[in-house]
Amino acid sequence: MRKLSLLLLLLLPLITLGQSKVTAPTAIWPEWQVVYGVGDEGVLFFRNQYRINTNGDYNDLKQSGVLSSFERVEISLGYEHTFTEHWRGGAILRYAAEDFPKTMFYALFLRHNGNLGSLYFNKQLLAEYVNQEERDAFGRFRGMAELGKRLPVKSKFITPSISYEGMVISTFSKENHSQTQERTIDRTRFRLNVNYEFNDKLRINPYFMRQTDYYYVLVPPVYDEQGKLVKDGYTTKRNRISPVFGLEIKYNINRSAQTASITY
Repeated sequence: MRKLSLLLLLLLPLITLGQSKVTAPTAIWPEWQVVYGVGDEGVLFFRNQYRINTNGDYNDLKQSGVLSSFERVEISLGYEHTFTEHWRGGAILRYAAEDFPKTMFYALFLRHNGNLGSLYFNKQLLAEYVNQEERDAFGRFRGMAELGKRLPVKSKFITPSISYEGMVISTFSKENHSQTQERTIDRTRFRLNVNYEFNDKLRINPYFMRQTDYYYVLVPPVYDEQGKLVKDGYTTKRNRISPVFGLEIKYNINRSAQTASITY
């Protein structure tokens, strides 16, 4: 599994070479999280994330009021169980509200933690069922690898880390699948984190993320003034790059944070 994760990290950046690119406006994602220990091996967690676009035209969750300042609001409820020293797994239920569409996510994940030299090395595979209003449901598989190190700073701890995640969409309708061109990798996320522990309960994690969406676009044909076709239309690959600055505030109840956990 370690070799597969390293290969994923090396190959995914190469996949993006030679594509046309557009850059989306920068987004800001604040989030808070509460973790509650259940028994000796389990944790329940709740997350509430807000997405704010620096281009106000995208902040259209509501026409007026507080929610009119947001592009998206998302809440998550999940459970993680520790099976062995190196293996964890669990389930997550997410609800995301945008102007359109509203979306439910049902996910199962499996997580492995190990070491690469003096660094911790986490690998994760997540499969989710995505159900959007007025659209066909689809599946998505997400593979992630993360490297980091927990460092003492006086009486506190700081943990810089880097992660890379690739996502692949799988449609359930063969008819729609045959009519729609899809990229092998639907989305990637390259993320830099700095997790600061105030104590065994409270942490903050500012991060920067480069999210890239991969899709096809139709370039229309070109005609001259007499209406004669000059250049045929064609389909080409497009990469949409979205810079994201985020801040996570995390609070643990009766359970210490672990770098191996999805909630760290």
